Amino acid sequence: MQPSELADVLELLARALRSLPSLVTDEKRSLAPAEVTISDWIATYKRLLGERGYKAQTLKNRCANIAHVERLWGKHGIKSLKPHEVSLALTEFLPDKSSTANRVLAELREIYREAIANDWADHNPATSVKLPAHKVQRARLKEDTWFAMRVFARTGPQRWLESLLLLALATGQRRADLAKMQFSDIVDGHLRVEQQKQAGKGYGARVAIPLSLRLDAINMTVGDVIEHCKNSANAGPTLLRKSGGGALEESSLSARFHECICSVLGPDAYHEHEWPSLHEVRSLSARMYLNQGLTMKQVQTLLGHKHEEMTALYIDDRGLSAGDWKPVDLKKGK
Repeated sequence: MQPSELADVLELLARALRSLPSLVTDEKRSLAPAEVTISDWIATYKRLLGERGYKAQTLKNRCANIAHVERLWGKHGIKSLKPHEVSLALTEFLPDKSSTANRVLAELREIYREAIANDWADHNPATSVKLPAHKVQRARLKEDTWFAMRVFARTGPQRWLESLLLLALATGQRRADLAKMQFSDIVDGHLRVEQQKQAGKGYGARVAIPLSLRLDAINMTVGDVIEHCKNSANAGPTLLRKSGGGALEESSLSARFHECICSVLGPDAYHEHEWPSLHEVRSLSARMYLNQGLTMKQVQTLLGHKHEEMTALYIDDRGLSAGDWKPVDLKKGK
């Protein structure tokens, strides 16, 4: 081989070697989106959530949403998921589970925000997806239904069930707060409730309910209801107790409430997602106190709401009084 020919061969080899790094880089770029999936990132994301000090119930709820995300989009490349693929998958929840669709979409957005912050993704495909319309389906609890449930509870095997109905109505508190109320929470003539729901604040509303607060519809004060709780089971620290005095699980409160309302109204009174839940006693309480003469501000404080707009949602009876005639009040304002 002539020297000139050898030089040409060496030059060709040199050019080939110089092109190798760019070829490898391009190959990595093209393979990365397909190799790194949303499931790959979720493993890290769940670890990050676990390090942030969330309460056990909050983590449980978040993990339930994450499970849906992983099922629907886990196999997608984290950089290749498109908004229309997000929208299409969410339709499986519609129309009956639109609230679940909203929670899953919100979780997907958070998953991608964290992924972008940690350099796993460069855009959020969930940002431009419109939240599915959420139609309120659960019916409001009627006053006469509550009274019928109380009568039924008196003859049932769980003596604490009537106490639950009375305590929920007289205090207007949530299930978690009802379950944890203790006799030691009674201080200076008030029942002190530090609400479990924190709404992202890191602390719950603190409400001191006077034992003298009377609900005219049942002709009982909060103090009377507490005395009823005291006599409904053997001694124990909590207001609501099993017959032996032990504390009750939150799930038991809801389960027995649902059994009671089904027994009173019959199993076909509502469709599956329309049945009034224990939480609806909170709305009934607000409406009854407002009709009795308490001001909106007083009801707002009782419920522990920061904003009056939220209280207004609770006192909306969702059409129960739509057929009533409403007289025009001619009294002069003071």
